[in-house]
Parts: sequence; C-alpha cells; structure tokens
Amino acid sequence: MVPPWTPVLTTSSRDALRFGAAVLVLSVLPFGPALATALPLSPYFPLCIEVLVLVTALAYAGGTRLEGAARAVGVVGMLLLVAYEAYDAVVYEAFRRSGILYEDLQFVDNLTYLAFDLGTARLAGAALGGLLAVGALVEGVRRCVGVVVRAGRHGGCRAALLAVHLVAWPLVIVVGPQLQWGTPNLTYQTTSDQVRIRTVATKALANARASMELDALLDSLGTAPVDSTYHAYDALELERRPSIYLFAVESYGAILDRAPALRGPYRRVLRRVEDSLRADGWHAASARLDVPVRGGRSWLSIASLLTGVRVNRQLVYNRFQDEPGDTPHLVRFLDRQGYRTVALQPYTYPRPGLPVRNLYDFDVTLYRDDLQYEGPRYGLANAPDQYSLHFAHHTQLAASPDPFFLFFETVSTHALWNYGLAPHLSDWREFNAVEGSVFEQKQALERRGSASTPLLPDSITAPRIYDQPMPRRYLRHIAYDLHVLRTYLIDKAPDGSLVLILGDHQPPLLDTRSNATPLHVLSTDSTLVDRIRARGLTDGLVRTDRTPTLRQEGLYSLLVRTLAAHDAGPGADSTALPPYRPEGVSPSLLVR
Repeated sequence: MVPPWTPVLTTSSRDALRFGAAVLVLSVLPFGPALATALPLSPYFPLCIEVLVLVTALAYAGGTRLEGAARAVGVVGMLLLVAYEAYDAVVYEAFRRSGILYEDLQFVDNLTYLAFDLGTARLAGAALGGLLAVGALVEGVRRCVGVVVRAGRHGGCRAALLAVHLVAWPLVIVVGPQLQWGTPNLTYQTTSDQVRIRTVATKALANARASMELDALLDSLGTAPVDSTYHAYDALELERRPSIYLFAVESYGAILDRAPALRGPYRRVLRRVEDSLRADGWHAASARLDVPVRGGRSWLSIASLLTGVRVNRQLVYNRFQDEPGDTPHLVRFLDRQGYRTVALQPYTYPRPGLPVRNLYDFDVTLYRDDLQYEGPRYGLANAPDQYSLHFAHHTQLAASPDPFFLFFETVSTHALWNYGLAPHLSDWREFNAVEGSVFEQKQALERRGSASTPLLPDSITAPRIYDQPMPRRYLRHIAYDLHVLRTYLIDKAPDGSLVLILGDHQPPLLDTRSNATPLHVLSTDSTLVDRIRARGLTDGLVRTDRTPTLRQEGLYSLLVRTLAAHDAGPGADSTALPPYRPEGVSPSLLVR
C-alpha cells in the first residue's frame, strides 16, 4: 500500500516535469562551449532567446499537421545553434576575438594539415571520439525535442512559456542593445576580452557584418598607394655589418611579468641571465612589444616582424604568401648588404599536401628534417632547442666569412608544456651519442647534464613537471630557453653581434589580457644597444614602470636605421638616416 503522504504525479504533472527538464537542457546546451572555454558567458544564462523561440514553436506545433516538420526543424535548428557557439568559442579560445567567418575559413586547411601531427592512430581515435560525441548530441537533442512537442500540448506548459517570454523580451529589447552598442562595446577589436554581443543571432549578424567589412578592406588595400619607405632602403650600402641574431621565443609573453604566481620567479630568471651576460661584457635594454596576435598564429607575428607591416589578418598574409614578388623585407635587405641569412625553424617540415616554402628567401633554411637529430624526442620538433641552435652554429655560422643573420623560431617553449624538458648538456653532440630505448636514452642524458635549469627556485624545479599547474610548467620551459640562449651567446656569439630576443605571442591556454610580449636587445658593443635604447628602452632585462611598448611592425625600420647609424659612426647627420616607421607601413604593401 502506498503511504498517504507519498505524492502521486498525474500524467500532466509528469509531462510538465519532463517538459521543463527538456527545455532547460536545450536552453543550456548552446552555452556548453562557453562553459568549457574562456569565452565570456552570456548575462542571460541560462536563458537562450533562440531556444525559447524554437521550443515555443515546437510546443504549439504538437498535435498538428506540422508536427513532423517541426521536429525536424527543431533538431536541425538546435544543432546549428550549438555548432555556431562551438565555433565562436574555439575562435575566442585561439584568437581572443569573436568569429569572423570570412577569415576563419582560411584556417580550416591549416587545421587539417596540423591534424596529421597526431599520427594515424591518434587521428583515428580523435575522429571516432568526435563521431561518437556528435552522435550522442544528435540523439539527446532528438529526444528533448520529442518531449517538448508531446508535453507542450498541455496548457500549463504553454502558459509557463508565455511567462518566460514576458521576462525575456524586455531583456533582449532593452538590455541587449545597451550591451551591443553601449560605451563598453569592444566586440570586434582583435584583442578584446569583453564580448558584448550575447545572443546567437546578434553574434551571427555581427559576424556577417565583420566579414563583409574585411572583404571591403582587402579590396581597398588592393588599390591603395604603397608607401615607398622600405623600397628606399635598397640605396643603402653598409660597411660595418655586425652579425645579427633574432630569437623568436615561442609563447614568450608579458603574462610572465604580470601574473602574480609567475612574476617573482620570472624576474629572478631575468636577473640571473642579466648578471652572467653583463659579467661577460654584454649590454642589454628591454621593451614590450605590441604584436598583432595573441595565443597563436606565429606566422602572422613573424610576417609583421620581417615585413614591417601589421599582419593581423590571415587573408592579408595569404595575399602576400601567394605573390611575395619583390616585396621589401628585413631578410631581403640584409641579403643585399652581404649577410648570410639563415632560418632555423625546427618545427617546420613537409606535411601531406603542404610542402615547406622559403617565403622570405633565406640563403639557408634548417627545418626539422635537416637537423640530423637522432636522440630521444623532446616536444614537438623532436630536437631540443639547445641541439638545434648549436647545430646551426656548427654547420652554418662558425666558418662563415660573411656576417650572418640567424632567425631562430624556438620550439621547446611550445604549449602544452606537458612533455619533459631536455637536459642542458656541456656538449650538444651528446644528444645523438646515447643508445638504448627512449627511456634509457633520456636517463643517460639526464645523468650527463642538468634536467632542470638553475635559474629557477627549487620550489619550482624540484617536483616532477607533470605534478605542477600549467603556469609553472610554462615558466620552466621559458627559463630553459633563456638558459640555452644565455649560454650560447656567452660561448659562441661573435664579438659585437646584435641580438634580439622577443616573444612571438602570448601563451595559449593561459588567461592573458593583452598582446604584449617582451623584447630584449643585447650586444657586446654598447653603441649598438645605446642607439636602440634612445627609443626609450629601459636598461637591462627586467621591466620597470618606464619600460615602453613598441609595435612589432616598427622593428624592421628601427633595425635598418640602427645599422645605418652604426655604419655612419658618432656625430653623423641623423636627417640623412633612413626613416623610422614606428607603426610600420600600410598592408597595401602586401596586398597587390
């Protein structure tokens, strides 16, 4: 016998509960991607106005001739909503901006090529997992839509929906425009952290508008006049030509100096690097760089650096890549001045359908398959940065009779920072000299060198790297690369070399608030550093409140002007020096 105090649900009550649960699930589903990423969550949460309209239509279609069509439209509509929100969340996670479909489609083929890095087994597993997830999503949506259609026939369910409408539409009509067009709106600025367009429909409309504006921008750039500043550099003939190093340290971001958990140990690293370099006769100055990307797309950052154009759009880069022609850039300038130009890019290798390309016409390119590395794998490029740098020096730089320009894109600091750090060896050749299994090789190498850099406190280096939170793992990899560069410069760099150490972008997966990266300028020739320090750079490697921010695209003209002033000597007429373009020149230089 059922106790008298046990509640008994009527059929309509059960239907009402199922209806409410189904509506809640459908409403929350589009917010799932935002909950799983850094995309700011809608202030309407858990209300999704598009889902509200959809479930209302489903409820009133139940029991009519339109029921079958309504079910199909409901399932497809929900899947489209979730797909758009997933796309927007992925774009925000990668680029810290909302989606711009016209540009984002350009990355589809890149992602396809990079997927092959997973290997056949992992790629197949990821594909199978994705299919299962999509299948589960479709089935779940289908069942919820069915419940809404069946239970929505009850008057109580329809009344509840109408009550929600009375609350929802004032929010959309009054609050929505305020969020979208009010003073704090920063939605489609590339570096925005504050996405103010909150409903799927308004985001999609803004996406379409931004895509059309980008298309119009490209058309206008194609007919705009081209600034001739960089072409004028061809008239220069340098006699004093110091060797130049440009170290683009992967993911070396200003978050290191801003995050409370990283700032102290990071500054300790810089002070130790600076002290050892200063003792060896090196001078240093530092600034922050405003780079055009954040958390990824290194190729756009490098293009801005070498061409002197702010390349913050993949479509602009594609135009340049398709027809580089005689576009002036730093590598071409140095080549004409008699430099031996070398690109060291250990993460570059041919992929199916994507051959490697020497876009900037370096005299020598060293990609992953050119490094003759036979040791255990460390990270994405197999070879650790210490090995790659010394291999390039030994094979390309040491015996060069000409001054050289080495451009090195480091790899050891690449996310996810979840692989073991390579030891720092006294002889880089030892990486290829160990035998046995991968585990035995790594053990042997760790016995020969230091598995952790001495630049960091024991509290960070002592625990196993996998036991630490991601920010500390990131810091350890940055400290490792700074240790590698410091040791190399002291031991191998020619006297009087000009060295630039900079970040290509802020680290992905960490919560960054700006596009800034560090810039360090070093040389044993104090006059070279002094000429660049005159732009306001602060002394040493550690940032101060006076440390300025330079735009990355301005470095090309700054370097050319510095070299020309160095060649002319003290007391030279500054008006005769090539012009400095702190903000670079128009992208029309690349879009022709």
